[in-house]
Amino acid sequence: MDKRFTDFFTSAVERFSKETPAHAVAFARSAIANGKDNWQKPAPPIADARGVRIPSPNGAIAARLYTPLGAGVAPGPGLIFFHGGGFIVGDVASYDSACRRLAAHSRLRVLSVDYRLAPEHAFPAAHDDAKTALHWALQNANNLGMDADNLAVGGDSAGGTLAAWLGHYARDNAINLSGQLLIFPLLQLVETKSKQRKSPDAHLLGNQALNAIRKLYVADADPADPRLSPLFSDSFKSLPPALVITAGLDPLKAEGQAYADKLAAAGNQVQSLHFRAMPHGFISLTGLVPGALAASEESFERFGRMMQSLTD
Repeated sequence: MDKRFTDFFTSAVERFSKETPAHAVAFARSAIANGKDNWQKPAPPIADARGVRIPSPNGAIAARLYTPLGAGVAPGPGLIFFHGGGFIVGDVASYDSACRRLAAHSRLRVLSVDYRLAPEHAFPAAHDDAKTALHWALQNANNLGMDADNLAVGGDSAGGTLAAWLGHYARDNAINLSGQLLIFPLLQLVETKSKQRKSPDAHLLGNQALNAIRKLYVADADPADPRLSPLFSDSFKSLPPALVITAGLDPLKAEGQAYADKLAAAGNQVQSLHFRAMPHGFISLTGLVPGALAASEESFERFGRMMQSLTD
């Protein structure tokens, strides 16, 4: 992995352990904003990208709609996507290249959604924003070029937490979702000590980073709450078809596979895709990690094919 990137994360984690949360968060957000273009390969061309504002009782939620060249005549299938960043960092802007690539290779219209971040906004702020975005997208699907009867949810890391939980929320509230894309998802926050491992990217999502999530976002909530830890949900029956993507150098790979196994055991349609040599976060590291671009493209194309197969 590129030394610039590992040095950045080493510095960020050290700041979270030594400095006040406000200073550490400000450093991490600034570094991501300034470095994001250097971490990604150029995004492929798409037909259109435009900003969207989602009304919310807590203030408008920023979003960006990506329409790929291969989307076909509207309305068509769509994906509501939530970025990663441990509920602390990340936004629509920092995921622009990844979402352009996702739209282009899946041939799906993608609505990338911001949500409130910790420590300014602790749990359940991000979850509430994700729920608001889902309902708004369903109600405004035609204006987005999306088919309300063929919507999926997806996300990476903490965004995968939100997407996985929305799968359960949709089922429990009679909302039909066509699929879920879970990319190296964070699926439980109860046990974090075992996630510190001796891998090249252990510091990217080891004990200190996960403890920061628990301290700043989970705060006083129960980490076993299934909204925070979808792996511990009571029921896995009748959930949307899923593609679960895991990475061999990712401390979260075991829980990702365990989640896929639970989905399959409950009778859901589930596909798994594993990249043995990839680290956590690889879809945002296509310019730094050898093989990350190919792994990202394969992941997105696989999800597009899965969504297409469900409508054939």
